[in-house]
Amino acid sequence: MGTLRIPFIEAIGETKLLKRRFDSLSLPQQTLLKIVYGLPLAGRELDIWAATQEKAAVDYLGYITHVTPLEYQPRTYRSVWAVMGRRSGKTDGLASTIVAYEAAMGGHEQYIRKGQRALCFQIAQDLRMARYSLHFIRATLESSPLLNKMVTDVTADRIDLKNGLTIATVPPTVKSVRGYACPVFVNDEVGSWYQESDSANPDYEIYRATLPGQLQFPDALDVGISTPWNKAGLLYKMYSAGTLGWKVPDPLPREEYRNLLVLHGTTAMMENPLVTRPFLEEEYRRDPEAFDRECLASFQDSISGFIPTAAVDRALTLGLLERPWIPDTQYVGAIDAGFRHDSFTFAVVHRDPRGHLLQDCIREWRPRPGSPIDPEPVLREIKHILSNYGIKLVYGDQYQLEALQSLARHMNMAIIGIDLTGKSKAKILGSMQQLFMQARLHLLDHHEQAKQVKMLERKLSDRGTVLVAAPPGQRDDIAMVLALACHQAGSFMIRETDPPVQKPEPTLLQLGLDQVERQRQYGMQTWD
Repeated sequence: MGTLRIPFIEAIGETKLLKRRFDSLSLPQQTLLKIVYGLPLAGRELDIWAATQEKAAVDYLGYITHVTPLEYQPRTYRSVWAVMGRRSGKTDGLASTIVAYEAAMGGHEQYIRKGQRALCFQIAQDLRMARYSLHFIRATLESSPLLNKMVTDVTADRIDLKNGLTIATVPPTVKSVRGYACPVFVNDEVGSWYQESDSANPDYEIYRATLPGQLQFPDALDVGISTPWNKAGLLYKMYSAGTLGWKVPDPLPREEYRNLLVLHGTTAMMENPLVTRPFLEEEYRRDPEAFDRECLASFQDSISGFIPTAAVDRALTLGLLERPWIPDTQYVGAIDAGFRHDSFTFAVVHRDPRGHLLQDCIREWRPRPGSPIDPEPVLREIKHILSNYGIKLVYGDQYQLEALQSLARHMNMAIIGIDLTGKSKAKILGSMQQLFMQARLHLLDHHEQAKQVKMLERKLSDRGTVLVAAPPGQRDDIAMVLALACHQAGSFMIRETDPPVQKPEPTLLQLGLDQVERQRQYGMQTWD
């Protein structure tokens, strides 16, 4: 059977095909496409090849400063994974060109069975982005007079071509890609897909669901292209292997990666004309950690220590187990209710004239095996401690809040619920972290509390959000109640830097009304 596939070098050299589109790309973007399709390189293109294989040094903004030459042998690949910085043309330049070329000129239609329609998938991070990606693909087809004539129908999420292929953009779900004949699929921003095995659509399951649909196509291609997130998931697995598995340590087998191409590049390396050095410098100053991930395309550690051990040790007041009540001081109490598995914890803090927070009391009640905590005696003990500090209310999360509030009312105390979501919990713990880092928090000498605070970990989720919690199998009940008390103490107390509030002079009418009110309160007779 003769092939209907038009070689990529001819497609980008013909004005009626993809030459106009190819010429609009930057030299690094062109070079990456040449590498994907096994075209020869020359001059600066060879430096770009070496840089994408991590054989180049870059400055703090990601610009190449030195290149170590690397041999280049043109060849085609079955799997292509690009880890690139943001605004490097991943979706609008590279992915859209690959999808348009493969669907219109890849020759895959000759391997479609009668009555079958093949799909070239662009799998984006969500439905909105999937449809947005279709505009780039359509623009690529419209740049060619011949390819534009191949389009028979366009909807919000697909483009039908005369050759029997359909370009479809879908969100990353197993259901959206399973069971289709798909000679080409692009996993767009795969680094931000779900990764945990207990999620509904983890990245590796979606990838696995697409592979059987490629078996009938000899020139099948799968592409993963993304800015990195954390050191986990499918994108990190491919990156850790490297092109043809060169990063896999001996003597481990590399057979799985025999057709793998991995490209790694910073935003600056891709030479997007819209991304200038001043722009990158501003992004770096705004958030160096985010810049490292977003623009230098560096994978972040999934887990890192949240509060340095030295900062916790510095905050401890050794030998002090409880602080006595101080007159004319406003105290804040907080609880973290636990019953069957978690501890029931309680903490009191106050703020001194310097703006520092001092811990005054810490208590923990642990459940016994097979016997949950009875909240009534616990609340009675808390009520006694609150009376010692002149407090009538405490703050707590929403867990069993109504039942606890009912018990508290009978004891002439109040519990105010704080909605603790993943986002708000990270914010509350983040406030405590700042107090530690600024040496403005002074703790009691409580071994378990110090241990829990030191063990707190910051984990970057698959969606790029930050989660803070204890390691698996460990507890953070005391650390959490401390953070809640500190957060509430800092949220409503006036800062020393705030100017005093000047009360306006009362009017004659207000003075008269005040006099009437005082007479009413003291039972004095008013005038007629």
